[in-house]
Amino acid sequence: MTARKDWMTNYTPFDMPISIGLGDDSVIKAIGSGSIRITMDVGKESKTYELCDVYYVPDMGANNLLSVTYMVKKGYTVDFGVNNCEIRKDGNAVGIAERKLGLWVLKGTTSLPDHQSAHIATTSLHMWHKCLRHAMTRSIRKLSDQSMVTGLEITNEEITDTDEHCVLCLKGKTTHNIIPKKSDIENPKRLHKVFSDICGPFDVEGYSQCHYFVTLIDGYSHYV
Repeated sequence: MTARKDWMTNYTPFDMPISIGLGDDSVIKAIGSGSIRITMDVGKESKTYELCDVYYVPDMGANNLLSVTYMVKKGYTVDFGVNNCEIRKDGNAVGIAERKLGLWVLKGTTSLPDHQSAHIATTSLHMWHKCLRHAMTRSIRKLSDQSMVTGLEITNEEITDTDEHCVLCLKGKTTHNIIPKKSDIENPKRLHKVFSDICGPFDVEGYSQCHYFVTLIDGYSHYV
């Protein structure tokens, strides 16, 4: 877990934040995850590894946490000594941590990502739909399925009608009936139909101390 989003590549935000309980019973939120490259110092050698599924937790502060439980699940072994801790994979040492002020501090440096290089973007079809200026779903799938572009990966293949449920797309396709230039209401003679409306009240009185006015329009002659 880290608060340094700038260290990450392939960052993906969570649909819902994940709650993380701390030792003082407080709770912080992880809002996304990504990968971080870190160079480990083991003896006289330095090797670079990629830590996957790293949680982005903005409230972490300056410290970063590496889960021992998670490493064990991934097949690593962690051996704790008096002042040193050794991380092994298939019998080979891949990382060393030193004990400082009651904490185990990993010996290594973070390799910052080159933001000028292209990384594969993995996100939902709905997000691709918005990023590509509301392109049709089948067009986005064609780009991905036929490898017409590099770096477009869709996470939720089950969604097939994103553009049909996009509010902005629906608003953009909304039309209204043509307003006729002539009325289709029958008015065979004067005073057959009279249309009226009232306007007011006004804050300022009229010349005759009135606060309203009423219009009366003859439907046949349009006399007002």
